[in-house]
Amino acid sequence: MRYTFLLLLAALLALPFLAPSSASRETKSDSDSSNRLIVVTPHNGDIRKEFAEAFNAWHRARYGTDVYLDYHVPGGTSDLVRLLTHSYDAYRRADKSLPDTMNVDYEVVWGGGDYTFYHDLSPVGILQPMHLDPKLLHEAFPQDALAGVRLYDSTRDASGTQTPTWVGVCLSSFGIIYNTELYQTLNLPTPTSWDDLTRPELFGLVALADPAHSGSSSVAYMMVLQRAMADAEQALFARHPELKSMPRAALAKRDDYQIAIAAGWKRGMGQLLLIGANARYYTDSSEVVPNDVGRAEAAAGMAIDFYARVEEGIVGPERAQFIAPHAATAITPDGVAILHGVSGRQLTLATHFVEYLLTPEAQRLWILRPGEPGGPRFRSPRRMPVRRDVYANQTGWIDHVNPFEEAGGFNQRGEWMAYMTDTRPFWNIAWIDTHDQLIDAYRRIISVPDATKRKKLLAGLADIPVTLNDVKYRRDHRAEIEKSRGDADEWLAEQRIAWGKKFREHYARVAREVESD
Repeated sequence: MRYTFLLLLAALLALPFLAPSSASRETKSDSDSSNRLIVVTPHNGDIRKEFAEAFNAWHRARYGTDVYLDYHVPGGTSDLVRLLTHSYDAYRRADKSLPDTMNVDYEVVWGGGDYTFYHDLSPVGILQPMHLDPKLLHEAFPQDALAGVRLYDSTRDASGTQTPTWVGVCLSSFGIIYNTELYQTLNLPTPTSWDDLTRPELFGLVALADPAHSGSSSVAYMMVLQRAMADAEQALFARHPELKSMPRAALAKRDDYQIAIAAGWKRGMGQLLLIGANARYYTDSSEVVPNDVGRAEAAAGMAIDFYARVEEGIVGPERAQFIAPHAATAITPDGVAILHGVSGRQLTLATHFVEYLLTPEAQRLWILRPGEPGGPRFRSPRRMPVRRDVYANQTGWIDHVNPFEEAGGFNQRGEWMAYMTDTRPFWNIAWIDTHDQLIDAYRRIISVPDATKRKKLLAGLADIPVTLNDVKYRRDHRAEIEKSRGDADEWLAEQRIAWGKKFREHYARVAREVESD
């Protein structure tokens, strides 16, 4: 009996190690593993379930076989990038290239925003050119961009045939979700701009996601920066109208332009700092933000549109609402790609999945109400389709929108988005690593009764000890160190410690100024 008990106990303790975690992997039972497609994604459970069932039905009707999507969910977008890059690093040769054939761990990457695809994944060679139906590509993308933002990769082979490494399958925007009941209690007006999240009345009431884990939230933070940079650009053009018609490449070389853009970047960073000072927390998952606003755990938060709209639909607009700041948000594609090394039957299935996502029926699945013909069975993803033509008939849609008509002159700028990777660590240093010192200084400032002094102190707090040149230095020197030593991790860690000290000194200096008078 004693030995039997010990064996049972050992088996029970071993179960967590023998079985895959349901939080990170979802596998449907199927005896034919060749009809299973491994998809790594940050998408939520509603999206995964609806598209798994719809794609399986579409594939059965068209090709006569079932396909089960085996989802791997590593966390947020940044976690996804780390998972894939580390997975492929083990296969790299001495010259950093990858072999043409290899045993891949994953076959498709789906979701994470266009920046993830064109900046994080494609340059390191882990996305393979896709040979999609040319007719379908032309129908899905009669134009290759929306307000200057590319909707798909424009790679072509030697014959001129389109072979994109990624394509957009739906569109996203970014904005503010706020709890209407809490705003009424706090006697606050409806937020209309990013600056509304800097109000001292929201101290400890703003929900934010950690930029080290959430790629979508990082893009939202970049919109605050880019709006400030665009304002600085427009102010320069107002003083010198002749510059407005100058090509961007030539304009970027001018000292006065660089000074103006750097000043706008710093103003945006200061604005983000004041938003961060109001933070209730920094979650690893951007999906938590609208959920907590809907439950009144936070008064407001920065969110991607579809997470916010789903929460608004759950709790009702009388409790939570989403707004996209006018001319201060991006409309960007969320993509899909086939990973390097996928071949044979799995490549065929992966190509079928990508082509399915571009069909009109898959496009409408993003935004139809549950129960509508061709719509979701359970809950609408409430995302904007990437195909322009499906907007002609919005019967049964849960949200009546048209980004192709609504997109104005403002959208994310590729040359400015290039700063995101090296700006992101400064957010973590300023908001999270030095959180206690930031909150101490901010709490002292907002308790100052004199409005004029309080405003001056807030401006001093927002005048952070970092410039755009520091970001460029970090980017350029990291590239140099990686080239010479092959690894810049130690140098980056030292940089983070040094910058943490600078921010702590900055917050302490501002806190002392509160007591100076």
